[in-house]
Amino acid sequence: GLIDLIAEMFLSGIIDSKGKISREVSSDRIRYDEDLDVMEYVLVRDKDSYDGRDITINEIDIDNLLRAKAAVYSGLSVLLNSAGLTLRDVDKIIIAGGVGSNLHIRNAINIGLLPDVDESKYYYMGNASLIGAYLCLLFQEARDKAKEISDSMTYIELSTFPSYMEEFIKACFIPHTDLNLFPGVVGLLEKNKRR
Repeated sequence: GLIDLIAEMFLSGIIDSKGKISREVSSDRIRYDEDLDVMEYVLVRDKDSYDGRDITINEIDIDNLLRAKAAVYSGLSVLLNSAGLTLRDVDKIIIAGGVGSNLHIRNAINIGLLPDVDESKYYYMGNASLIGAYLCLLFQEARDKAKEISDSMTYIELSTFPSYMEEFIKACFIPHTDLNLFPGVVGLLEKNKRR
């Protein structure tokens, strides 16, 4: 839900590429939180919420999400670079895990969590670790394949990779500082400006 929310807030101009809430958008949903010294956006008003309190998202919440998405995107960039590959060399991007099965691919691309490639390259796998554990319990062939894969893995410490911090900082923006990497997002932004 946070990914979808941030994507929509960005595309509609409520937040900028740094994740800062615009003070130029005229809305009674945008306000300043004196206790936290940040701007916030009211998602659900107190009268409509379960516990009678406003539900908000603030710039600290947004910044935390941007750092997490930057870690994912920069990790992907560094891994590809370390293997001498580019996104053009990737035929399939598999998204695993329970969270991944609920991920809206377009919005994940729009915030820069995932690369801006043809969405048909993305595949959901579900809980791959659980499926793999079951298969290894049931079949010797699965155990053999798991051993083969583990023996051929290369470990890369991303934080010590020379370009990781630079990639991370570039990815801390929505969608990224290099908009050439996100032509689909640029197109959506231009389309929204014409409205």
